[in-house]
Amino acid sequence: MRLCSLALLLFLAAAGVVLASDPKQAEKPFKDGLRYEQNSQWKEAEAAYSEAIQLNPASGLYYLHRARVRLSNGDAPRALEDATAATRLEPNNGEAFELLGNIDVQLKNSRQAVADYTRAVELGLNEAAVYNARAAAHMDLSEYDSALADYTAGIKLRLDNPEPIRLRGDVYIAMGRFNDAIDDYDQSISLKPDNPDAFLGRGFCWGQLGDYRRAIQDFDKVLSQRPQDAKALTLRGAARFRLSQNELAVADFTEALKINPQDVYLYLARSTALVRLERHSEALQDREEAVRLAPNSAEVYLARGGSYHQLGLHEKGLADRSKAIELNPQLPEAWLARGSAYYLLGDYARAETDLAQAVRLRPDYQEAADVLAKAREHLEEAKNTAMPPAPPPAPPAKPEPPAEPQPSPVPAKPVTLPIIPAPAVTAQQHESRGRAFTQSGKYPEALAELTSAIQLAPGLATAYNARGYVYLLMRDYRHALADFNDAIRLRPGYTNAYQNRSIALKALGKAAQ
Repeated sequence: MRLCSLALLLFLAAAGVVLASDPKQAEKPFKDGLRYEQNSQWKEAEAAYSEAIQLNPASGLYYLHRARVRLSNGDAPRALEDATAATRLEPNNGEAFELLGNIDVQLKNSRQAVADYTRAVELGLNEAAVYNARAAAHMDLSEYDSALADYTAGIKLRLDNPEPIRLRGDVYIAMGRFNDAIDDYDQSISLKPDNPDAFLGRGFCWGQLGDYRRAIQDFDKVLSQRPQDAKALTLRGAARFRLSQNELAVADFTEALKINPQDVYLYLARSTALVRLERHSEALQDREEAVRLAPNSAEVYLARGGSYHQLGLHEKGLADRSKAIELNPQLPEAWLARGSAYYLLGDYARAETDLAQAVRLRPDYQEAADVLAKAREHLEEAKNTAMPPAPPPAPPAKPEPPAEPQPSPVPAKPVTLPIIPAPAVTAQQHESRGRAFTQSGKYPEALAELTSAIQLAPGLATAYNARGYVYLLMRDYRHALADFNDAIRLRPGYTNAYQNRSIALKALGKAAQ
């Protein structure tokens, strides 16, 4: 009797397996799933596809559709499981690998996304969406040349789509090719006149090229559509600052701070505009808030020290500049700032020490070299005096404060202040960071990174060109020209360096008039 019962159970079990795998019966729930998916009824679609998979687990198509539904419903991990199953069942299905790439992007795995999109292309999926998606993944990895090539391929396949053209403009910005970026933004706008992101990118490019009035016009268009766009407000404020429209700049930075009250850059930018308006107490308040928000940043102490000196609080100013040096002893601007403060207070020996360190860190730092030479002249005069050594000169009653650091012109976007790079960073990594800081309008950090790149790789022409461009933006045309000359010396056919050098030479010619 037991043997008969066991045989019956085995028979039923076998029959159950047959019933559970019925490809013909699976077609109905699959079609239901397609209908639900088309209507964005994700839960119903997932249930229908699950039923189809249960009836026919050998269909990669069913797994592919359930993966799409799960991804649309925000369940990327389970979507990844289904898409992987689809590629296992149908290893030559390009759409399955494209979907895998999309899931990788959601899971912030850009490197794997590039690999999956590449496999989709290899399998013949020659579609604009695949190239554009792979371009975005390359962009996320700072692989700008690859991103540029992929966006170009995608655009050729779909010439009427303004979005990848705009995104290629973003790549050109990352590469410092602002004129090329403007061409792309123009084309994107012609295809879609109501395109605030394209106006934002184009306005940024105009700012980088020094055409601040055009930049403001573009930012106005962005803000007419998106009044609470903090980035557009910040960029317009920076452009207005460059045109000495200081009250308007303060107003824009203030509005941006209402949206992003924790943004350190905005406090520093507004404080610099306030200094121009001689509202030094308000500037100090902004810089104190910046110190509170970023207590480990050398740059915020450097800025606050400037405010203390402006208000005659020289001991506090020196303390802040010493703190900046403590936090980042490789920052030549900090040594120049403290050395200049010592010089103006008549302490020429300490001034010489600090200014010499600034020059050691940046051998072509002409401003530091000029003040250093003056400090040494005073020390030499004291040494050659026949009379017994006189006490150090008393500080003037109202010493002129050290020069206020130049503000960053037009930042790419409001970002937090950087973390000092870890040891064992390559020259290329320093250069990439420097370019990113340049886009963000954080020029002291950009200079530090690009100088580190040059120190590690003195033959890296692109780093010289990038650093020269930062100097150009800061209106330090002599240093800019020196860097562009080095870039051309190292790479005689460097077109972008020639263009930049031409701008620097024109600027120097105007300054000399």
